[in-house]
Amino acid sequence: MRTAGKWGAQRPPVALTGRRAWSHAARKGRAFTLIEVLVAVAILGSVVTAIYASWTAVLRAAKVGNSAADEVQRMRIARQALEQSLAAAVLYAGNPRLYSFETDTTDEKFALLSFVAHLPEDFPGSGMFPNQPLRRVTFASQPAGKGGSMSLVLRQTSVLTPTNSPIEESYTLTLTPNLGFFGVEFWSTNLNDWDVEWLQTNQFPKMLRVTLGFGSTPNGASGPAV
Repeated sequence: MRTAGKWGAQRPPVALTGRRAWSHAARKGRAFTLIEVLVAVAILGSVVTAIYASWTAVLRAAKVGNSAADEVQRMRIARQALEQSLAAAVLYAGNPRLYSFETDTTDEKFALLSFVAHLPEDFPGSGMFPNQPLRRVTFASQPAGKGGSMSLVLRQTSVLTPTNSPIEESYTLTLTPNLGFFGVEFWSTNLNDWDVEWLQTNQFPKMLRVTLGFGSTPNGASGPAV
């Protein structure tokens, strides 16, 4: 009578060798648990969130920088236009209707200044008035839209426009859409001090001081002035 050996009726374990062993190990190596998948997804989400936050911060900083650069450029153009036109101002008392020097400082924060000047060719808007350097220039404040903001505009009108001329009668240019302050003061020889009122339209003041403020602070005060 034959008896079962050490393993009884069961077959002894067979070791996997060769290609079968490699395939079995590869299947075991490719397996991920649910926890591992969730952790990987969480890490990926954190990385994407960090990249998005950094990108939005870069875009926001670029927008602020561009806005600041544009504001500085507008300030420079407005100041240069005022300086050029005032330096080239002319006044002929014999014809006060055309050459009057006019101001309106009823609102001391947003004034109006108008006079005639012999403007250079590089003055803003000169291309609209070929061969017409003698023009009336008006710097005025006007509402820029909703929200109560103000803008500084430059209006130009040809003084000696020939009949049937193709030259534009007037040209308006917005120097800055974010005006915080436009003040005009005149040196009074009677007061020996600066005064906001000038009534002599047929003559220039001895000295004139213009203050420009751009932008506004949260409490409503004007921003940087030049």
